[in-house]
Amino acid sequence: MSRGDGIKDILRLALIMQDSYQGLSIQDIQDEFDVSRSTAIRMKRIIEEVFAVEEVENYNTPVKKWRLSKKPLTKMLKFTAEEIAELENCKSMLKNLSYTNRCDLLSEIMAKMFAINESKAVKTDVEALLEAEGYAIRQYPRYKLNLTTFNIISEAIKSLKYLQFTYENQKKEVAELKIQPYGIIYGEKTYLLGYNESKKGFRSYNINEIKDVKILDEYFDRDEKFNLKQYLAKSFGVFQEKPLKVKLLFSKNVKEAINNYNLHPTQKLKSNPDGTTTVTFEAGGKCEICWHLFRWGKDVEILEPQVLKDTYKKLLNESLQQFVK
Repeated sequence: MSRGDGIKDILRLALIMQDSYQGLSIQDIQDEFDVSRSTAIRMKRIIEEVFAVEEVENYNTPVKKWRLSKKPLTKMLKFTAEEIAELENCKSMLKNLSYTNRCDLLSEIMAKMFAINESKAVKTDVEALLEAEGYAIRQYPRYKLNLTTFNIISEAIKSLKYLQFTYENQKKEVAELKIQPYGIIYGEKTYLLGYNESKKGFRSYNINEIKDVKILDEYFDRDEKFNLKQYLAKSFGVFQEKPLKVKLLFSKNVKEAINNYNLHPTQKLKSNPDGTTTVTFEAGGKCEICWHLFRWGKDVEILEPQVLKDTYKKLLNESLQQFVK
């Protein structure tokens, strides 16, 4: 028997012991695999080293039998200190973004991971890693999130139930809405993405502008073809507009920075002989594209389309008016 055949037999034995209610005796293993008693005992010991094995109570015979416990993979699921520390860093980041409910969930997950590991050494290693490589809180402007509203929306998304709420849009128009909740979009602001039946399309709603929200006792059929990632890839930010074919030219001063920067999921980069970089992508959201490009200052030039150039000039002129009053 080759070494590979031996591994196959061990795995097959594990499957048999997992499916067996009455369990297997040493003689059963001998008969099943046509091996000697000593080999059967060795196979059983290997199983015990890898899986959680329990002895089956059998009052009719003195012959001992064993089977895999209901959680046979527990001994194989060991989490490293690096993995747990990474989750702790994620929790710190979410807490910094005010997503408290997500922090609580991660705390529960990590507690289960520590329980599975059954090792105090791992917890000590995690603390050491966090001290050496802990997540540095990034300070930047952002909007606080209404957690009560957020939690209600999350529950509606999971239960596939309609949401009803009062909403005030950017034009200060107030309306009572009934929405099919599909997802949550995170950014500087946090939005609910929902299907508006009266508008016959998807719309984004600033969660902090949602008032008197409640879950209706009414289910909706989620469109199985809808893909949130693909939907968001059509826009530069949150709001959906007709996609533009954008072409930008970045100076050689920011060559390394732009080559390591992701402007948009559909972007394509081309390095030019003079050291400049051409970036192309297709997305809607003229204002949001311009707002982002402003951070690159004189090191970026809009080549196409003309409507994006015009929007950029318009936004700059409006801002300059504040200084000429």
